[in-house]
Amino acid sequence: MSTEGRLLPIVAITGSSIMVGCGGSSGPSCGSYGSYGSYGSYGMAHPPAHAARAASAPRVASAAPVSSPASVCGVPVGADGIYEGTLTNEPTQQENPILIAIIAENGDGRMSAQDGTYYRLNVSQSSNTVTGSFSGYSQGAKFPDGSQSVAGSLTAVITSPGLSGTLTYTAGETAALFLNFDYAYNLGSSLSLLAGTWSYSANGFSLTATIQADGTFSAVDSNSCSYSGSFGLIDSNVNAYSENYILSCNGSNVSYTGLASYFPMTGSTAPAHIEMLADDNAGAYLVADLQ
Repeated sequence: MSTEGRLLPIVAITGSSIMVGCGGSSGPSCGSYGSYGSYGSYGMAHPPAHAARAASAPRVASAAPVSSPASVCGVPVGADGIYEGTLTNEPTQQENPILIAIIAENGDGRMSAQDGTYYRLNVSQSSNTVTGSFSGYSQGAKFPDGSQSVAGSLTAVITSPGLSGTLTYTAGETAALFLNFDYAYNLGSSLSLLAGTWSYSANGFSLTATIQADGTFSAVDSNSCSYSGSFGLIDSNVNAYSENYILSCNGSNVSYTGLASYFPMTGSTAPAHIEMLADDNAGAYLVADLQ
């Protein structure tokens, strides 16, 4: 059945706002949030490959337990991390901000851009060189070849700020990728941090999720769709979680997989929240900010 036919809820981060749509449509923007790079480095040991990243890292009190760190100033040795940055179409030089990207240690990655496009990544690393493949999906904006579904290859190098490289689409178009490492990745992970009731609401769409201490969760949304799945630990030293769930909606059951990160409360205006990026590997995706 097509994405449109399933009327799956799509929560896509677009612009400095969050947009909500169902199936192939998208709604007007509402809400906003910024970078998460202010959580600091927590004084961990510097890995040789990324020592330069740690040099300018801010230091704040940790809001999450971190055990047996594998890095100094919390910068992992590798391409894994939480990032923000830009994706620039090389022929037109049109810049598309990347609002959040999560790459796990196993090379699995998810990325969401300002124009609502979404990328599923699979990368590997040799020394400071990163190579891999990607699939891109969109419910509104079109990719450089004019389509709403693309695939291609990725090449990049690990730099002091993060990653610098190129996406090459199968049709031949290229886009320059620049990602800045976000020190929220150093917070560590624990399933108990996710436990509780979380919600998201925008433009008439709402989602409420209840997460147990073991990472299992259930959720319902305003489209009468239900979610059942779990979060999992990838490495307790870093802030990235695997996620998988079954979305039951309008008589269909669809499997989603993805990645998530937890961001603790900062100050009096930024509540704790969970960023979720997941897709069905067939064009439907969900990018949500649970608070």
